[in-house]
Amino acid sequence: MKALVAIKRDKTFETFFTKENVSFAETLGEIVWLDTEDVTEDILKEKIKDCDVYVTCWGSPPLTPKLLECAPNLRLHTHLGSTVAPVVCNEVCEKGIRVISGFDYYSKSTAEGVVAYSLAALRKIPFFSTRLKKHKIWSEADDYTDGIIGKKVGIVGFGGVGRYIAKMLSNFDVNISAYDIAEISKQDKKFYGVEQCGIEEIFSTCDIISLNLPYNDSTYHIVDDALLSKIKQGALLVNTARGAIIDETALIKQLQKGNFNAVLDVYEKEPIDMESPLLSLDNALLLPHQAGPTVNLRAVITKALIKESADFIDGNLPLKNEISAERIKNMSKF
Repeated sequence: MKALVAIKRDKTFETFFTKENVSFAETLGEIVWLDTEDVTEDILKEKIKDCDVYVTCWGSPPLTPKLLECAPNLRLHTHLGSTVAPVVCNEVCEKGIRVISGFDYYSKSTAEGVVAYSLAALRKIPFFSTRLKKHKIWSEADDYTDGIIGKKVGIVGFGGVGRYIAKMLSNFDVNISAYDIAEISKQDKKFYGVEQCGIEEIFSTCDIISLNLPYNDSTYHIVDDALLSKIKQGALLVNTARGAIIDETALIKQLQKGNFNAVLDVYEKEPIDMESPLLSLDNALLLPHQAGPTVNLRAVITKALIKESADFIDGNLPLKNEISAERIKNMSKF
């Protein structure tokens, strides 16, 4: 295997390619590293010659038609992120170049984040911890906490993340409704314990609503003021997908009414505008886009995908984390 790792060697790089992973990768074949901060197309064209594998992550240069012209031996694009839509052009699939990514790892970790965020919000973990540490208040008579057990949960987008959420919640005695543009098979409904229904029904009946849709033209502002106004009193909305799935202006307006609570990990503009009204709302728990994967998993994902790449190129073994051309079309744009 000869692989071009098109990732700048900065602090983020080191969380994926730890010293151990750099050494491990170099035992599997010839690894071509980027050794400059200023990555131009001409540099990539020169480095990708004779490479079998093109390795990318967040912010990597996409595999463009012009770059492909200089890579006649390329057989595999290995993306250490989740969605490959920002780095793969149509010509990649047309030329028969296979694509793998960390999608499944990211999905599982993000689902874990959804469960963690939901528990933190319902049990008011940040509030009680801050009150105890800063204000030295042990408890008050009207303190109230909530939980997941016995709740009706709505999963909006029943792909990788949504399915992992359903599995993780199986021991919480919840009633799960799922919305997806595709028909969920009878086998999957039984296996995951879900009932498929419309998005309006989820917003009007569920106690916890988790947004897990990919971001594309069809999902932009799919959660609008009309849907937000249907949310039950005291319900919890969790968004770990993409910020632009929700009309943020409408969300702010509805949250200001105080009818429901939200956990937001993503925003229409990132980083969030520090003057955003969201920052002053007591019923909104805000996180800086870190639902998944947790940082410790980056090295795990890297080692697994680099090993998978070598096994495919040198051993002709089947790919475990392949992303088909059809799936690429439906993935988030960023």
